[in-house]
Amino acid sequence: MITGLLLLVTFIGLIIYCMKGGNLLVGFIAASIVWCIIGRVPMSTVVTDIFQTSVENYGKTIAIIVFGAWFGRVLVDTGIAGYIIKKTVELAGDMPLVTTLMLSIVCALIFTSAFGVGSVMAIGMIVLPILFSLGIDKKTALGAYLLAVAAGMYLNIAYVNQFFAVFPNVKYDDHYIRFAIIATIVHVAVMCAFIVFNYFRSKKGGKARAWAVGAAAEQKDAKSLGWYCVIVPFIPIIMVSFFKWQPIPSFLLGIFLGLLLTRNFASYSLAVEKIQKTLYDGIADSGLLIGMLYSVNIFQAAAKQVSPILQNLLGGIIPTAPVIILIAFCVLAPLALFRGPLMIWGSGIALVSIFQAMGVFSEMFLFALFLVPPVAIVASACPTQSWTMWGLSYAKLEPKQYIKTNLPWAWAILIIVEILAFVMIGNV
Repeated sequence: MITGLLLLVTFIGLIIYCMKGGNLLVGFIAASIVWCIIGRVPMSTVVTDIFQTSVENYGKTIAIIVFGAWFGRVLVDTGIAGYIIKKTVELAGDMPLVTTLMLSIVCALIFTSAFGVGSVMAIGMIVLPILFSLGIDKKTALGAYLLAVAAGMYLNIAYVNQFFAVFPNVKYDDHYIRFAIIATIVHVAVMCAFIVFNYFRSKKGGKARAWAVGAAAEQKDAKSLGWYCVIVPFIPIIMVSFFKWQPIPSFLLGIFLGLLLTRNFASYSLAVEKIQKTLYDGIADSGLLIGMLYSVNIFQAAAKQVSPILQNLLGGIIPTAPVIILIAFCVLAPLALFRGPLMIWGSGIALVSIFQAMGVFSEMFLFALFLVPPVAIVASACPTQSWTMWGLSYAKLEPKQYIKTNLPWAWAILIIVEILAFVMIGNV
């Protein structure tokens, strides 16, 4: 009983630490050590199963994340992303609301494949000045862009693969893809409603300045590419969905075609230089994320060792009906903010471990449950998301204003997508 209470106190301490913005890598490793001490885990298990095997077993997922980030860098550095955005702006013409809607939808489509904080920042530095030049107020422009980035995550192979380390039997298969497509459509629909609502609310919609749009697009993307380059961002998803390729060869094909179609294979030296630079930048973009995910795995391995103690303590308290847990997640969704207990890549990993230790809930149910808050709440409305920190600094917007603007819409997305996830993939 005392041991269980000490573990629970540590868990609460971890929640507070995460919500106050503590370093996650340090926090998870420290919590792992503390739980091993409290749970009297044998030293041989600590140094082999918890700190060695858990990290080794994450190799496949890390490889997919690295190749996804590399592919994202190719889209940005070859000018493909900028070209698509420029053509979208030209197509929308002298209509600020239509341009904002089309740009946001295009960004959502790009981020179904592009991955990494570097890609989000690089594309944001093209999109946000265009939106600002249209007269879109900063909170709407930044909010729309970050909602668009989040919308792409349900289908993003590199992003979704992160969850497979915690839920090893879940697959990125046709069953999941069907859910992800509908979730993306829902997310984009709410994003469009967000843009329209805030556009008319700001009362700046009649002042289009097409000259500024053209200048911004031209300044950021002077490179002329062929129309066929627009297919490149979707190559990985097409290969995985329709041709049943594995993620890494799908990303490699996308990288190859991205470089080939933008004439970066014109000479051997140019090809080598571009390949090395995009790979280096992609790894740099994902380095901190990989470190954090390693620490999450270590913490989960430690949690598994003390899970019988937690199960004895909490087994009779936590509801065992999936519908009750689903309703609780929908009602308490803001607890995912600031890496709270509903955010799996934060203190929520401890809650996942407790649920798994109870042995009551299916793996698919827990996957569906914890998949949505990081996308719908954290990526859409939380200042602790790495690229959101950059966006707030770039737009010179206060975090409170950002949360106030985006959270109601993010909450609505969570409720709808959580129910969809429960019905389509979690209730099996």
